[in-house]
Amino acid sequence: MRIVEPPLQQIEQDIVDLLAYKEVGALATLSDVDGWPSASDMHIAADGLIVYLHTFTSARKYEQMLRDPRVSYVVSHLPDAGYVERDGVQSVQVKGHASLVDDPEEVELAVRVSREQFPWLADSRLYDHVDTPKRAFFRVRPIEALWSDHRVHVMWRKPLTFTPDGRHLTDE
Repeated sequence: MRIVEPPLQQIEQDIVDLLAYKEVGALATLSDVDGWPSASDMHIAADGLIVYLHTFTSARKYEQMLRDPRVSYVVSHLPDAGYVERDGVQSVQVKGHASLVDDPEEVELAVRVSREQFPWLADSRLYDHVDTPKRAFFRVRPIEALWSDHRVHVMWRKPLTFTPDGRHLTDE
């Protein structure tokens, strides 16, 4: 059976859709103490292929991303019936650079896309005062990724690279 790979534009849209649909991903940062990676589940708010991460300044990952901006995250979709419906599994594994968001307009953007993506925020005051010294947003600009889409074929994967601004995929 011949596998027909989707075009790059379709893969980009599928990743954008996955990032907008899934609320939680696993984030890996690098420890400054021993160099080992640290992983934590995070709410990931997507603006296209750019993601925003909200954290507290007292969190380990906050200090780690300030010291070393190289991060990795994974977001996955497993159908409701579980792996028995494995032909619907999708995931993206991204390597990127995390930057502290300090521009007030971009903080507003991060709050807006978070509120749009996470319905539970409608009843929360979590982002009412993000400009306090206790909270922060980081933007992750993707550099490269591995896209897995079992709808194409079980275990089908595609290595990807992003444009320098991280807003699109490129085949260069």
